[in-house]
Amino acid sequence: MVRKLMKYEFMATGRVFLPLFAALLIVSAVNRLFQSLRLTTPAVIGIILSVIIIIGICVLALILTLQRFRNNLLSNEGYLMMTLPMRADSLIVSKLFVASIWNVASFIVVVVSICIMAMGGINFSDLFEQISLLLQGLPLTAAHIALFAVEIVVLIVLSIFAGILLLYACMSLSMLVNTRRGLFTFGAYIVITTAMQTVFAVLVAIAAAVNVYDLIDMSRLSVFWYGQVIVLLLLVAEAAACVVFYFLTRYMLKNRLNLQ
Repeated sequence: MVRKLMKYEFMATGRVFLPLFAALLIVSAVNRLFQSLRLTTPAVIGIILSVIIIIGICVLALILTLQRFRNNLLSNEGYLMMTLPMRADSLIVSKLFVASIWNVASFIVVVVSICIMAMGGINFSDLFEQISLLLQGLPLTAAHIALFAVEIVVLIVLSIFAGILLLYACMSLSMLVNTRRGLFTFGAYIVITTAMQTVFAVLVAIAAAVNVYDLIDMSRLSVFWYGQVIVLLLLVAEAAACVVFYFLTRYMLKNRLNLQ
């Protein structure tokens, strides 16, 4: 069921994203051609146009993340979606995966377009060589670096999930009121993010007060294990945020559904 929901979600959002992606890559390629031909004015216009499209893609990714969830599940369309023989988990997961994929795709396309435009001004072989020398200078083996790379990828994925699920949770909480739901969603986002930052600051203050550094004696840890401690703490924090926001959204959809 999740696969079918994702298919229809991709069809609905792809007609918006794909033309923008194509437009950005084409403009970047044409702009690169203008740069190679020393056509200054067209190149400047191309850069400005590329920046506008990049901003549009970033804004659109956020808007569609909010709009698809709200329109399909929290508005009149929700009456149809909630009567289908599927669980709330399938609805949330399908929206989450599709929104995450489009956000990642947007980032990749933007990076590729920037690389295309900067191809003449950056020596990528030298850049990769410097990165290789930097990695070789670290007291880490190839297995350690590979493990860190996998953990960083997982951390990025969890961070994306946590960010999107936070938006879903805030929109779901807006069902507690009958009017000004957009304002309530924004207020809930401010309150939740402020609370998270406060909790983090309190934990850091407590750790400093009890002198956790000396208690654990992290000075004796190698670079690898020191990095592992930091990365694993971040992974636990992001995973916990995903779980809390997911089940909050799920609870609101299953028990406090208030469609408009």
